[in-house]
Parts: sequence; structure tokens; C-alpha cells
Amino acid sequence: MSGLFYNIGYFGAKYPCLVFVICMTVTGIMSLGLYNLTVLTDPQSLWVSSSSRTYQEQESSAENYGPFYRTNQFILAYQNEDWVNVFQKDGLKVIYFLQNIIRNRKVLIGGKNTTLDDLCYRPISAKGCYVPSPMDIWLQDPSLLDKDDDIQFTTLCTESIDVNQTNIPCSDKNGIPIILESVFGGIDCEERANDTQPCDHCYIQAKTMAVTYLLMNDEFTKKDAELWEKEVWMDTLDALNKRDYAKLYKYYDKTLMPAPREQLLDQYRVAFMAERSVSDEIDDETNQNAWIVVVSYFMMFMYIGFAIGQFPSKIYNGFTLGLGGIFIVAVSMISSIGMVSYFSIGLTMISLEVIPFLILAIGVDNMFIITHNYKKQKHPTVPERMGQTLKQVGPSITIAAICETLAFLVGSLTKMPALQSFCIQAAVGVFIDYLLQITMFVAFLTLDEQRKKHKRYDLMICKQDPNYAIKEDRKLIQTFFKKHYSPFIQKPVCVITTIVIFVASFTISCVGVTKLGVGLDEQVSMVEGSNLFNYMTLEKKYIEIGPLAYLILENLDYQDQHDLELVANLSNSLSQLNETVQPPIYSWVASFNLFIREKAEWTQACETQDIALYDLPTQLKRFLGVRINSPCCQRFGICGETFEADIVLNEQGYVKTSRLRFQHRPIHNSAGYILSLEQTRQVIDKVVKDANLKDNQKVYPYSMPYVFYDQYSYIRAVAITNVLLALATIFFTMTLVQDVVCAIIVVLFVFLIAFNLIGTIWLTNVIFGGFVIEINAVSVVNLVTCIGLAVEFVAHIVIKFRLCEGKRWERVTGAMSTMGTSVFVGIACTKFIGVAVLGFAPSTLFKLYYFRMYILMVVLGAFNGLVLLPIFLGLFGPQFSIMKVRVKSLINQSEGTNLSSQQQAKKKATYY
Repeated sequence: MSGLFYNIGYFGAKYPCLVFVICMTVTGIMSLGLYNLTVLTDPQSLWVSSSSRTYQEQESSAENYGPFYRTNQFILAYQNEDWVNVFQKDGLKVIYFLQNIIRNRKVLIGGKNTTLDDLCYRPISAKGCYVPSPMDIWLQDPSLLDKDDDIQFTTLCTESIDVNQTNIPCSDKNGIPIILESVFGGIDCEERANDTQPCDHCYIQAKTMAVTYLLMNDEFTKKDAELWEKEVWMDTLDALNKRDYAKLYKYYDKTLMPAPREQLLDQYRVAFMAERSVSDEIDDETNQNAWIVVVSYFMMFMYIGFAIGQFPSKIYNGFTLGLGGIFIVAVSMISSIGMVSYFSIGLTMISLEVIPFLILAIGVDNMFIITHNYKKQKHPTVPERMGQTLKQVGPSITIAAICETLAFLVGSLTKMPALQSFCIQAAVGVFIDYLLQITMFVAFLTLDEQRKKHKRYDLMICKQDPNYAIKEDRKLIQTFFKKHYSPFIQKPVCVITTIVIFVASFTISCVGVTKLGVGLDEQVSMVEGSNLFNYMTLEKKYIEIGPLAYLILENLDYQDQHDLELVANLSNSLSQLNETVQPPIYSWVASFNLFIREKAEWTQACETQDIALYDLPTQLKRFLGVRINSPCCQRFGICGETFEADIVLNEQGYVKTSRLRFQHRPIHNSAGYILSLEQTRQVIDKVVKDANLKDNQKVYPYSMPYVFYDQYSYIRAVAITNVLLALATIFFTMTLVQDVVCAIIVVLFVFLIAFNLIGTIWLTNVIFGGFVIEINAVSVVNLVTCIGLAVEFVAHIVIKFRLCEGKRWERVTGAMSTMGTSVFVGIACTKFIGVAVLGFAPSTLFKLYYFRMYILMVVLGAFNGLVLLPIFLGLFGPQFSIMKVRVKSLINQSEGTNLSSQQQAKKKATYY
């Protein structure tokens, strides 16, 4: 292997331009895959595995009922938060004003003016759009609102606001009952001294009012809906917050109500979200953080220029070489993305934000190792010096690169798309960077040496100073490590202090592993002050209703008593989940059984005197034909029309699939979503297990948030599996190309760095409070990244220690004065300077999961690699260098061979 690296170094230094052209040609071909590049911004395509249970259940639900509708909601509140009750006539008129504009505005799509009516979700066919709003209580009619002397009494729902009494009290124009918690937030109850109403009730006062727009989400309307959300929905609401009243008045229809005056509108603000908001937020966040990444790279470039050369010097600085190193990182990144894109693997924003730092951290370390070793060579020609350089450091660089690449490839086995994509991109990027380091960087270093030989200026290579004196390399850091740092860490006080710190950090890590929660606060991934961030703030604080959920029933026989009992048991079990489920359970089965009951008091009103004479398909058809405004529904609450969208019939008219509707209780954090999913699933699975379903029958719960939060039921296992597999890969690789002792030490310290990272994350969460780092796909990606970086902090020093001669502490000094300086200058300092800039990012996600976690990685890597590891090697490291072990092995083999030959000769002499 040493001969191979010598030839690579020699060839790269002898023909640098040819090597550069070859590398650019190969990477250029790889980069052509960018034409097939797909950037993943849809949250579901990022976090949801297609093999997960909830994804499969979502697909099954969509097959029967179509995709889950698109949700858009705005929340109206006072500008002055001290104003308590927004539930006033003025606030309701502002609500109507905004709804009127949103309903009337058009957007040109495909040459056609598209409005809300073309895109909205209609739960009841031949009825209007379903838009839950406080104004539904007054049937979207401002004149009814004006005539209402007591709007709080109206919301008691004891009398219908419709003078013709054709609607159930508190139901919208379609006859669908209004859930007051869905349109009012921060509800308080006003007490009235002369209240004569029976039973417990609430005269509502509210901090906020909400309006929800539901749109179709099928493949035919999805693109149109996305454009409508941007051009109509978001633009209208943003205009109110920006006080662009001219735009609002332009689209307002004054037929039923005069437009509110500007002075009234000034009192209110809206917080809003659209279905597309999360994807838009990811794009905005990436754009806003782009300058932070650029500044970070510039800072690292400046540092490399200072550290790798002999600053200050107009010729012997390292800025030209540093620029070449940055160029290699960029080429590695672009070519790896292109290479992976050939296989139609999408690129995520996580990969785009993390991998450049990862490649740079690893690549810069190799740059320093190669450059520092090259300066030590005494051979007369550059090609010979470069060949000797790669001969000495090539194996170490290769071992580290292989370990990192295989560790990331192992991580790609996970089924979580964002993590899988990152691991593949990282593995390919790190390996390409390694290949370019031993080829293209060698060419850059050779050309830079030629520049220095001809006394050309750093960066300004066209300018020359033939009389400039050669400046001797002072090697300050290397001298410091050899003469001061290495003796210092051998002192008893330093050893004892380090052991105490190690024990304390290990203890904290043991606690942190058990205390660190799972999930991802939605606001963490948003830019502070954005529309979506403001919406989430109000939503968490005031909205008092949870997400809609369904219980899907496939292929049940509703004439079979066993299956009917199953449905009843399921409904009852869900109702008992008081912590996560909000009663009632809307069961079409229960309503249908009432409808077909013989000799009931509603028989005449529902016209079911002869219902028993008909077969089930006919009974179902008649049940679904019961209109909301019929006496059967108005007087007895048997409203078949409201379940029309919940029942899918087969060709014979029997029920193929149906669903029961229910509502979760208000959920304001990841823990609540996870608990809702787990409790619902556990209860239903238990009932189903006891029922012994037939092979073609299926029962499962479904809600839109389930598909995003299912990952947290196994995210810990994913993290542990990735870490263990990565460590196993590193151990196998180190054993194969080095020896078992090296492998054990490297794996031990890589594990310690990752383990300490988890503990310190928990500790910083406790200390700083506020938004916290949790276990999720982003932190697992960072944990895998930590494994890759930890190899760089540890492997080079261990390998160099094994090659050095002398006693343990002498070998520690030798390893630290060479590889230790490269790790400190090339990884620790470079990464620290680059990551420090991320603390100024506008995104909370960047501040937590990139700035804080990466700073901790660097600090822990530096402590374990540059302090704890050399002390461990000095106290407990292998007694002999690997060279001595191999020499002894060869001597023993030689002696054994000679002894064997002598014994055979004696035997022959005796025989003869």
C-alpha cells in the first residue's frame, strides 16, 4: 500500500496540470447528474418512510376517500393583547370582510379564473364549501348579525338564528353543526347576575376567533390549490397585517355590508397558515440562512490562509492553497450531489446545510496533514517529496476516510427519507473528497510550491518579487505541542483533573440519555417573526380543539352481530380515552341502527314504517337520503346526509369501507401528538386483536398528523441502530487495515464523543431553557455526523501513536507534535470558527441543531481527542509500537522456520 501511495503522490506532483484536468473531467461527468436533481421540501417526503405503518394506512385511506384535504386557517386577534374579548360585533364584521374578499378573489390558472368554489372541500355533495367560521352562527349574513341583540346568548345554541327555523341552532348554511371550540380560542365564560337559563352553559368571551378553509388535495387540483393559497389566501391576509387597505377594498363586495373603516381594521391582526406554508418556510429559511453559510465558509477560508502558511508574508501565506482546498470541497459537494442524482435520490435541505461543513472539516484536516508532512521531507525534488509524504500519511488518511464512508453508508440503511438521503450524500461526498485530497490537492500543493519557488505573490500570482527572502517556517503550534503541551498533560494534576472531568461528563451523559425527549417543536423549524411562526404562537396559546381523526373500517359485515359488536366496542373504547380524545364519536353505524329500528317514535318523521322489508343496500340508500333540513334530522338527530362522505359502497350497494369520525383534544407539542397516536393505536389494536378479524378485514385509526409523528415511536431505535452499526463498521475497518488494538481504542473514543454529545445536549437544554434539542431526524443526522467527525479527532492520533518508537509517553509526544497539531489546527479550530458564525442565523433550528450541537461536537471532540486520548495512551496504551510487533513477528517466524529445518535435518541424520 505504501508503494501505491508513493506512486500517487509522485505522479500528482510530476504532472499536476494533467491530474487537475483528469479530476475535473471525472467530477464534471458526475456533476451532469444535477440535471436529474430533485430537491425535497415536502415534509412528508422528508420524514415519512413509505414502509411505515402510518404511511401504508394513509395510502389505504386515500385509496378509499381520496387524499386528506388541504387545511388553511387564520386567527383574528387584537393588536393590543391586553384587550380581552375579541368576540364582538366589530370583530365578526372584520371576519366577514376577510371571508368576502377571499371568496370573491380570482386567480388566473390555465387561462381560467379560479375561485374558492372551484377548489373547496364539500363534505356533503351538492352543498356549499365547508368553511368553519364564527359567522356561520349567523349564516354568513351580516344583517342577521346586526339584528342580534345578544350574540353571546346566540352561541348557547338554544334557539336557531334562522327566522324560518329550517336550521338546527348553531349550524352553518349547509346544516353542519358548528363546533364552537373550532372557531373561538382562549374561551372564558362571562357570569350574568340575572341568568335564568337552565343547566350549565357559557356566555362566551374569546381571545381569538378562527376561520378554517378546507381545499381538495387530489392530483387534479393540488397545483391549482397551491397557487390559490399563495395568490389569494396568503396575499389577502398579509395585506391586512401590512395595512394595505387599498388592495382589500378593491376586492370587497359591499352588497351585504359596508366595508369596515381603516380605524377599525387597525385594531386587529391575523396570524395565518396555509397547507403550503411549511414548504415555503423551508425555502425562506434556506434563503435567509444562505448568507450565514457564506460568511461561515469565508471565515474558515481566512483561517486556513493564516494557519496553513507563514502569515504574514506576501509570498508564503496559505490563502492560495486554502482557496484550492475550498474549491475541492465545493467540487466534492457538487459532484456527490450529481452522482447521487443519477440514482434519483432527492436532495434535502439538511444535506445541503450540513454536508459542506462535514466535507470541509474532514478535508481541511487532510490538507494540514499532507502539507505539514510535506514540509518535513528532505528529498531534492518535489515529486519525490510528495511521494514520500503520501507514503507516510496516505494509509492514515485512507483508513479514516474508509471508516467515515462506511459509517455513513450504514446510516443509509434507515427507512427515514431525510436521514437516508443525508447518509448517502455524506458517504459519497466524503469519499470523493478523499480521492480529490490525494490527487487534486497534491496537484494544488505542487503548483503552490512552484509559485513560492518563483517568488510569486500569494493570491496575486501574476506579481513577482525575485529578491524576496525565503522565510523560515517557525512551526509555532507544533513546537508548542511538543515542548509545552505534551509535558503538561503528563503532570499528575492534569491527569487527575481530566479523569474527574471524564467521570462527571460520563455521569451527565448517563442521565441525559434517559432524560432527552423525542419530537421536534414546529416553531423551531421556522424563522422567528414569520407568518407561520406567529400563527403557531397563537395556535398553541389559544386554540382549544385538536385534529380531526377517523377510525377506518374495511370489509366489515354490518349484518353480522359480531362485526356490529366490534364497531360498538371500538367506539366505546375511543370514548374512554379522556386524555387524548374529545367525545363524541360520530358513528354512522349508531345513527343507521336508530334509523332502521322498528316501532320507534321517529318512524313517521323518518318514513321508515316499512324499512324492515328492504335489503341492506336499500336501507343504506334511504338512510343516506335523509337530508339535514328534514324533520328526521331536525327533531331526532338522524341525519344520514352528514355521513355521505364516510361510506364507500361496492357495486352491489353493500358497505366496502366506512369510517367513524372523532376529534382529539387540543394538542400543542410533539409529546401530545405522540401520546394521541400511541393511545389511539393501542386501544384499537387491543379491541381488534380480541375480535379475531377475518383475513380481508382491517381496522385502523387515521389522522393527518399521525403520519408525521409515527417516526417518534421508533426514532430512538433508529438512533441507537445507526450509532452501533457505524461503530461496528469502524471497528471492522480498523481491524482489517490496521490491528485490533487500534480498532478498540478508536471505537471506544468515538463512542465516548457521541455519548457525551447526548449528555451535554440535555445539560444545555436544562441550563438555557426555551426551545430545546430533542431526538428527531435532524438530531439523528447530527449524531451520525458526530461519528464521522469523531473518527478524525481520534484515528490519526491513535495510528500515529502505534507507529512511533519509544516508551508510551514518548510516543504520545511524537503523535501529538505531528497529528495532534493537524487535528487541533485542521479540525478543532477550523470547525469552531465556521460554526461560531451560525449562532447569528435567524432560524431557531440553525441555532439549536447546527450551532449548539456542532459547537458541542467540536468541544467534545477536542477534549476527548487532544486531552483524554493522549492521557489514556500514556497510561494504558499498547506497550510496543506496531512496527516492533511486526518485526518480532517476522523474527519469530524466521526462527521457527530455521528451527524446523534443523529439527528435520536431525531426524534425517538419525534415520540414516
